[in-house]
Amino acid sequence: GPMTADMLGAILPVDSFNVITLIAVFALVALGLHFTFGLLNVLNLAHGEFLLIGAYTAFQIQEMTGNVILGMIFALPVAALFGVVVERTVVRFLYERPLDSLLATFGVSVMIRQTVQLRYSASPRTVDDPIGGSFTIAGFNIPWWRFMIVIAAVILIAGAAALMNRTRFGLFARATVRDPALAATMGINVAAIRTAMFALGCGLAGLAGALIAPINTLNPSFGVLFLVNSFLVVILGGQGSLRGLIGAAVLLGGSLAVLQFLISTVFAQIIVLVIAIVAVRLRPIAAERIADRKRRLSREAAAA
Repeated sequence: GPMTADMLGAILPVDSFNVITLIAVFALVALGLHFTFGLLNVLNLAHGEFLLIGAYTAFQIQEMTGNVILGMIFALPVAALFGVVVERTVVRFLYERPLDSLLATFGVSVMIRQTVQLRYSASPRTVDDPIGGSFTIAGFNIPWWRFMIVIAAVILIAGAAALMNRTRFGLFARATVRDPALAATMGINVAAIRTAMFALGCGLAGLAGALIAPINTLNPSFGVLFLVNSFLVVILGGQGSLRGLIGAAVLLGGSLAVLQFLISTVFAQIIVLVIAIVAVRLRPIAAERIADRKRRLSREAAAA
């Protein structure tokens, strides 16, 4: 029969809303990667560092003005600006060379992390919870800010989908991703579109970093924690698909959360990594099978 809240409460700890938060966080972090890695196919190992830029932007503005919300608002444009610089100076030469983009962005990530460490030291910082407090539903205690993170994830993913499917920019972006040479002959400024997409991915990462910072300890290795998981979400979800991204975030967040109650965090992540690698090996095979079946069906339809 259907599970009651009490039964669920018996299995999961009372803070099981954390599972939903974890899923939202994975989806938020992966959303930025969806643009840089999923669509542009740049193996952006500096993605975690753009989270860092956003989180420390929020921290810095909070220090200067005492207003953390203001800091969070600035996180996206500041990280996006850094994204423009990285794309124009490093990434733009490496679109057709995934291995080189991997090495180059790894270099960028180390530089950003070291700079943050020099400027802010390695000691942990705190970004204030903008709301504080919690509310209770069906016996579950839900912190307001975690609830806001879930809402933000929903709004941003819906916004990204609308941008890609409903706007001129999205049309140009999809054309650029599918066939850059053809897009260029159609008069689309491919270089500008790529810069904009890369910057958007970095800006979204920055915003994610700022939103997550109040529920995590902020230090220079803050971004690294999310890097593996966000790559897994994008790979598992299918690189170009936002719907897949949500499914993968649910799968990954859910399995990690459940595993963590049973075993240690590190071990849980290793298991998830193994599952993901297996899934990645199997996905092209599955995709090929589906394509085969479609081809066969269309042949049969044509014959009939």
